[in-house]
Amino acid sequence: MAQITQDGSRWLVSGAMTVAQMNALLAESAALAATDQVEIDLKAVSDVDTTAISLLFEWLRQAHTRKSKVVFSNLPQNLTSLATLYGVLELIPQSTH
Repeated sequence: MAQITQDGSRWLVSGAMTVAQMNALLAESAALAATDQVEIDLKAVSDVDTTAISLLFEWLRQAHTRKSKVVFSNLPQNLTSLATLYGVLELIPQSTH
């Protein structure tokens, strides 16, 4: 089961980011407090499929609508590989620390 824990302006995502978890992750993220900038940390993500990429872009779209900024950190290797395969890795803003 996937889960998002908020720690100030950081969201810590854990568990699977797969099609089976997408609705729960979307609902959970909608309930989190919006800030001017959010770092979404994916270091505890255990499994991904192509819907994980869609979720990242949905979070970016929501942030744009709120006029806030999202950066991602600790992208799992399997997510990086999928994003590279689809040619969208450079469209995913990543934290530099």
